[in-house]
Order: sequence, then structure tokens, then C-alpha cells
Amino acid sequence: MNFSERIVTARKSAKLTQKELADRVGLSQTAVHKLECERSKSSRRTVTIALACGVDPIWLETGRGEMSLTGARPGMTGEELGKGVDGGELHRTPLFARLPLISWDEANRLCSEPAESFHPTTVDAWLPIAPKTSDKSFALRVPDDSMQPEFREGEFIIVDPTQSGKHNQYIVAHLDGDTALTFKQLMVVGSKKYLKPLNARYPLVDVPDAVWVCGVVVGKYKEYLAGK
Repeated sequence: MNFSERIVTARKSAKLTQKELADRVGLSQTAVHKLECERSKSSRRTVTIALACGVDPIWLETGRGEMSLTGARPGMTGEELGKGVDGGELHRTPLFARLPLISWDEANRLCSEPAESFHPTTVDAWLPIAPKTSDKSFALRVPDDSMQPEFREGEFIIVDPTQSGKHNQYIVAHLDGDTALTFKQLMVVGSKKYLKPLNARYPLVDVPDAVWVCGVVVGKYKEYLAGK
């Protein structure tokens, strides 16, 4: 199916008329009609339309994966997607990645567990992104300016704890004897390892002992908030 056909399928699956769907997503009925008649090839409201119909936004946008979204129902809001229909955690898969944003303290706790056991107990928020990574991945807020200009303070990094870290990769890790986590670039030169901050104002860290890699940074997410 193409994009227009998927919208028709999603709307009919939710038992909505064009007018009802338009009202739910803040569009005119004419705009919905154009989307369904292939007169519009895409929409900035794709995610909103998907939530209104209770289908996977990735499927609606690209056709990848399954139409159904576990735990979703027609008319769900973005906030409701953080919970299942019974109030519990909604199942996450890489096709529709709602990655948990957790604190650095929570990440430090998780770091002491095997990757396959990763399960955050405290989630600050859910980030609506879809990276190609494991379903154990989580997000952290960049705590300072040591990794500028690539990673600015306050942005979100996506961490995959199933990856062990290689030369030049960005990692979240801690050194032997150090209980705090750090976010740096891993440099491997011969038998030596270094943790490199991207900001020249911070020193290169010589790693004489083992580096315990909590996970590899596989992406970042930046949020733009409208002024109030």
C-alpha cells in the first residue's frame, strides 16, 4: 500500500469517517480527502493521524512493520502512549521507539546489571524516536558542555547497552574505582585507551585500568519547545 491507502486503511480500522478523523487531528475534511486521494503525498500530521487511528506511526509513514501498535487504541494522546491500557508499561519495539528518558543515577544502577536485564524503574519521560537499535536502549540528558559542539548540554543522547564500544565511538562508561558515569569518545591507540571530550577546554583522560562501558551512544534527540 502507498501512503494514501494506509491512511484509508487506518481510518476504516478505527471506524472513523473523514470528518471525524479531520476533527480529531485538527485538519479540514478536504485535507483528509486529499490525503486519501493521493493528492498529498505526506503530512506533517502523520503521527497525530496514527494516534487518532490507534496504529503505528512508522507503519503509516513508511509501510514498515505492522499496522497495529501493542497497547494502543484509537484516539490515544502522546502522553497516554507512555502507559498501556492497564496503566503498565507499553511494549516497546525498535519499529516504534518510545525510548525511556532516565536519570544518570538510574543509568548507573542499570550499568551494574547484564544488558539483557535492563529495565528502568524510574522513567522521566518517553522520547518519540525510532533508531535502529536494541529494545534495551534508553535516553540520557547531556549533563554539561564537555562534548560540545556535537552534543550540547540539555540535548538527549540515545544509549544502547548491548554494544561494548569501539575506537572512535561515543560511550557512557565509568572507570574502575569511579562510581560516577561519564560521557566521552573512546580512543584506542595500540594497547592504550583514552576518553576524549570534544570540547577542547576539557582534558583528555588517560585510562590506565579497565573501562566499564555502560553503552554506546547511537544517536541524539533535540527538542524544540515553543515559548509560552
